[in-house]
Amino acid sequence: MRIRLFPALIGAFALGALVFGMFAKPKPSQAMPTFAQAYGFQCSVCHTQVPLLNAYGRYVQRTAYAVLDRHTLARANPVWLGESLNYDSTAGAGTGLPRYSFGNFAVHAAGFVTPDITYHAQQWVVQNEQHGGIDTLWVSYNNLFNHSGHLFIGKQLNPAPSPYSQTFDIDGPSASNTLVGEHDWAATYGNRWGAKLAYVQGSLDVEAGYYLTGDDLQGISDFSAGDKTFQWKLAYASPKVPIEAGFFGSNGSIPVSTGTNHYNSVAAYVQIDPNEFGRPGLLAIHQVAGDSNPGVDSASGNVMPATISRGTSVELYEPILKGNAVIGLRHDFNNDGYATLTNGNSINLGFNVPHFNYLHGYLEANLGGNSALAGASGGPTWKGMLWLTLPIKAVK
Repeated sequence: MRIRLFPALIGAFALGALVFGMFAKPKPSQAMPTFAQAYGFQCSVCHTQVPLLNAYGRYVQRTAYAVLDRHTLARANPVWLGESLNYDSTAGAGTGLPRYSFGNFAVHAAGFVTPDITYHAQQWVVQNEQHGGIDTLWVSYNNLFNHSGHLFIGKQLNPAPSPYSQTFDIDGPSASNTLVGEHDWAATYGNRWGAKLAYVQGSLDVEAGYYLTGDDLQGISDFSAGDKTFQWKLAYASPKVPIEAGFFGSNGSIPVSTGTNHYNSVAAYVQIDPNEFGRPGLLAIHQVAGDSNPGVDSASGNVMPATISRGTSVELYEPILKGNAVIGLRHDFNNDGYATLTNGNSINLGFNVPHFNYLHGYLEANLGGNSALAGASGGPTWKGMLWLTLPIKAVK
């Protein structure tokens, strides 16, 4: 196993410090621990299972936290620490990647700057045994259209369903992750530098933004090259109703070896939260996308013609063990438009670790068909993660 020594030492030190803090000041397990600590809430107020958000949690997310009370949040230190231990059965010998990864340590901060400005920052100190970069860094001005408008600026998730960033699945839904020639749609829907305006009024959620690169800090001024995308979302999303549904899409361009690829997409989605009467939760997404010039086929070296690709993800999930865990079954299907089809099935489990405050566990088994996530023999492959989230100071 090849691990870079310095990042591994930082990760081991961070894990030790977090575990010490966990035992020194035990508190109930939380996701955004500073918010929960300030309010005295349990994680179930905003989460079905950390970090998967429920209807109210998604409302807090899309309003840039502005619906929370800034005086209450001021009771807690806005900074918290995160460390994860990851396992991947597909890594190890011959891959250049460690099967076990301790080097995943991040510093987070979120809250209010002024009564009308909120922020969120996440800096990886170590990520995947390497020196880390900026994952998230945005500020939002929240006093537009009588406090219904929120202008996000910085590195952020573009308009998309909440589970694209907040899910208990280790890999997450792949409906918008189709690889089409040289264009990887997963990067198009990752955190990127840009600006977004979200209009949230009652059950209406309208979002539109323009995005550039997803690079580290140097990407903040990179207007000349790379992926440039206009993205949008229109949804019915009430903080009091467990059903969210809508559409999202993109229109952009990205340089490829044969020139410029102009692309576009439109997708429909529905998310239904589970309830206490045994109704399972549901996430369903279907995307249709077009690429005008996908570049060169890496296998044959031939120039690839324009194509229409499709991606679908459907997941059912159910809380168990009195809400301390959730189990999900997800199916993904992707068609790049060149008769390359991938079918993937995964079983996912997220849980709170008993007697260990702030500690969450995740397991994922990928199996079935010709899944890009399954092993060479068709699977299954296994992934796991222990995630420790810890505020660094108690409430005032």
